Amino acid sequence: MTDQYGGCSGKLLSRRGVLRGAIAGVSTIASSSAMKLWGTEQDDVYEGPLLVTLQLQGGADVTQLCDPKVNVPGERKINYWADAADPGQSGNIVFAPIADNAQLFQEFGSDMLVINGVDAQTNSHTTGQLFNWTGGTAEGRPSLSALFAAAQSPNQPLAYSVFGGFSRTAGLIGYNQFSNLSSARTLVRPYSGGSGNQRHLPADIARAHSMVQADIRGLLAGPHLSVRQRRSLLGFTEARAGRDSLERLAELIPDEADVMRSEDITVGGQNVRANLKEQMQSALLVFKSGLGSAADLSLGTFDSHEQHDAVSEALLTQFSDAMRFFWDYAETLGIAERIVLVVGSDFGRTNFYNEGEGKDHWPIGSYLIMERNAPWGDRVVGLTDELHFGLPINQETLKADRNGVIMTPAHVHKALWEYLGLETFAADRGLTLPDAERLPLFDPFVSSVT
Repeated sequence: MTDQYGGCSGKLLSRRGVLRGAIAGVSTIASSSAMKLWGTEQDDVYEGPLLVTLQLQGGADVTQLCDPKVNVPGERKINYWADAADPGQSGNIVFAPIADNAQLFQEFGSDMLVINGVDAQTNSHTTGQLFNWTGGTAEGRPSLSALFAAAQSPNQPLAYSVFGGFSRTAGLIGYNQFSNLSSARTLVRPYSGGSGNQRHLPADIARAHSMVQADIRGLLAGPHLSVRQRRSLLGFTEARAGRDSLERLAELIPDEADVMRSEDITVGGQNVRANLKEQMQSALLVFKSGLGSAADLSLGTFDSHEQHDAVSEALLTQFSDAMRFFWDYAETLGIAERIVLVVGSDFGRTNFYNEGEGKDHWPIGSYLIMERNAPWGDRVVGLTDELHFGLPINQETLKADRNGVIMTPAHVHKALWEYLGLETFAADRGLTLPDAERLPLFDPFVSSVT
């Protein structure tokens, strides 16, 4: 993955750049019936690297995924699966033998970096999300996705798209929140469907646009507009100018029969609507259109304080199935080689079951990072002991070292900033990770396990 920032931090902002900065954070596609779209028809097609974060919201049990733990004599039971099976292994990656984990790691393990033993230092969902997705525990920091989008494609109308999960922009860039991508086609082409009084002809639309533009020019010429009102009008004008570039996305949206829909899955005896594949399809189509570079996705309800095994297995099965869809669809669109996918959660779950056969909050978790044909794939870094406590690792070798460091999300973000070419861009905006040592997580020649 190369640095796309290109050392342009010293360039003066254009008028449009100043306007974007003034209204950053406002852009939102809030529902199927309303959207604000930033950009102009002069924006180039973005063809650089792409970043996706997939947030397993609620606290996923990684001892039932990528950091398997068997039961320890004399200690409370960690996992019921360990009564009947040993951990599985594909290449260098060891995994829990439940759900569809075997197929997941056999199919994608060679393109995967497993980062275990990450200490979120909290049992709070809010703090855990902040730490895992911004690299810090204080508000006012951008998410990894926002930082990436601001560096890579700040002038694109859908630079940073949020389909679910935790997001923060820190004023670096606006974001677009989608709930139904198929509605974008109708919003971009309001004359494309309907009949009778519901159908709007192109001439009618053009006439309406002309009237709106005339009204805006009249308002801008008035002497009594406040700075905020003038800024809003300019932003609205700029957003309307981006309609033509959004045609690229509208043209890619498949017929209704081929649009992914929410699925009904049974999670711990409850019926749950999961729309992860819909989120994935939407994000990948935005990328294919060249209108953006980063997206947040989520799969929720991992907060399994009761009936943990039933909840965890159902969600991990859904996760594995969706991952296969994601990479297959990305391959079909011809963009799979450009994507870095980061999977994480709020934190982990306790190394024992509670009275309701659930598991509660536990600060130690993991990340999965994926990229096609990555030289750093099929590796595990970070260590935990037999009871899933984080172990210190050497800063250079990543092996166990009693004088080493306990990894936190800040260390992971520091390594990602370096790998994604974001360090200079972040530093120029006063963003640092001072409490994190540099760890060679993406060095293909070092690993925490033998």
